[in-house]
Amino acid sequence: MSRLILATGIFLLVIVFGGWAQVARISNPSPAFYTGAQAQRGKALFAQHCSTCHTVNRSGSRPLDLAGAEWIQEWYSVADLFSKTYWTMPADNVLSLSEDAHVDLVAYLLQVNGLPAGNQDLPGDVNEMRKMVLTPRGSRSVRNENKSGNLAEGYYSSQQAKRGRLFFLGSCGLCHAAEGPGPNEDPTRITPASGTGMWLGSQRFYMRLAGDRFTQRYHTVGDLFNKIRTTMPAYDGGGLSPEMSVDIVAYLLEANGFPAGEEDLSGDSSTMKAMPLVEKGFQRLFNGKDFGGFQFVLGHNCAPRPSGCGHTDPGTTFQVERGTIFSSGRPLGYMYTEKKYLNFTLRFDYRYLPNEGMERDDDFYGNSGYLLFITKNEVWPKSLEIQGSNSLVLSVIPVDSKAKFTVDDEARKRAIHPVGQWNSVEIVSKDGQVGSSLNGTLISIVSEHEFREPGYIGFQSEGAKIYWRNIRMREE
Repeated sequence: MSRLILATGIFLLVIVFGGWAQVARISNPSPAFYTGAQAQRGKALFAQHCSTCHTVNRSGSRPLDLAGAEWIQEWYSVADLFSKTYWTMPADNVLSLSEDAHVDLVAYLLQVNGLPAGNQDLPGDVNEMRKMVLTPRGSRSVRNENKSGNLAEGYYSSQQAKRGRLFFLGSCGLCHAAEGPGPNEDPTRITPASGTGMWLGSQRFYMRLAGDRFTQRYHTVGDLFNKIRTTMPAYDGGGLSPEMSVDIVAYLLEANGFPAGEEDLSGDSSTMKAMPLVEKGFQRLFNGKDFGGFQFVLGHNCAPRPSGCGHTDPGTTFQVERGTIFSSGRPLGYMYTEKKYLNFTLRFDYRYLPNEGMERDDDFYGNSGYLLFITKNEVWPKSLEIQGSNSLVLSVIPVDSKAKFTVDDEARKRAIHPVGQWNSVEIVSKDGQVGSSLNGTLISIVSEHEFREPGYIGFQSEGAKIYWRNIRMREE
C-alpha cells in the first residue's frame, strides 16, 4: 500500500510512506461489525500474507503501519477498506486469497484499530459493508458568500477537504498525489529506495492532480466528480462509496487553490455540473446562488420602470434552481449584465425543456437569444442578436442595426445536442467581429457590425422554458 505521487506531464515516482504520528484509539468507535473469532482468523492471515510489508503497531514507520485513528479514517465504510485489500493485496500475489480470507483480514484491521467485536461475523456482501460507516460525516451549515475572482466560491467545507485528504491517501495514493514536491525535493529523481510503484514498462510513474492542467481538463465540479465516481480507484473503478468520492473532490479543489466555504459539497451530480472550475482569465457572471451582477427588463414593448412599463425584478420569469438559471419564457424580456462589454469571450451552457408529446427535435420551436452591445434597455433593444432558438441557434439577427455575417447550417446540425440535453456556447467578440461556436464547432461569423462602444449582454425570455449554467466571461 505504498503511496505514489504523480505530477501532471512528468513521469516520475515519489513514494510517500505512512509515517503518521501515533494517535490514540478511536474515542467513539463504530458499532460492532465482526466477531472476535473472525478477527483471530484474520490475525493469522495477516501474519502469513501481510506482515512482510505492514505492521499494526502504530510505529508510523516502514513497513507501512495499518493502525491508528488517521489510518482508519481513510475509509468511509467497511466496503471501501475491503475493496482496497481485496483488489490490491497481498502486493506480491494479488487475488491469491479468497474473498472470505479478505473479509477476515478486514475484521482484524477493524479490531487493531479499536472497533469492538460483536456477535456476528462481518459479511462478505459489499452492499451490506457499505452500510457500515467508519468515518461519519459532520452536519452541514450555510454556505458563505466568499467572492474569489477567478476561483470557485466556496463549493466545499474545510472539514470536508480534511476528510477527503485521508480518503485520497487510502484509495488514490497508490497512483496519485495532489500536493507538490517540497522545497528541497527533486521531482525528477527516482531513488532505489522508492519501493514498488506504478510501473509502465521499465519506468515508474506518478500523476499529480494539481496545477494548471486541472481546470483545463475538468470544466465543472461535476466533471471531476463523475470521473472519480465512475473510474476511481483504478483497481476497482466506481467502487468507492459516494461519500468518499465527493469528499475526495473537495480535497482536490482545496489542493488546486479553490477556496473553502462553510457548507459541504453535496453528492448531487446535476448541481455539481453547475459549479464551474473557471478557466484561466475568466470571471463568473452567474455565481450559482443569486442574480448578483444582473438586471432585468420584462414586458412586451416595454422600457424599464419608472419611465416605462417594464418590470425590473426577475419575478417568476427568471429563477435560480440548483446552481442554474431557469427562464419560464413568460413574459417577453431579458436579463442583462450590469457591466458593459465590447471585446470579450462569453461561455455558457443552455438546455431547453422538451414540450409534452414532442416526438422529434424538429417539432421543437423553443426560442431565446443573446443580445450584444445593448446601450438602451427596452423590449426589444437595438443590438446584435446571436440567435438562441433551437433550430437556428447561433444564427445572427442585427436588431435595428446592420451587419455582414455567414452561418454554417450544416455544422449546426452536426454539433447540436438533442432537446433536453445541455449544449455549450462560446461567443467571441473582438476587433469588430463576432464568432459563435456550439459544442466546440464554429457556427457563425459576423465579419462587420456597427457597434463600436461597450454594451450590456442580454439573455432572452422569449416563450420557451430554458436553463443556463456556467456563465463566465473573459474580457479581451
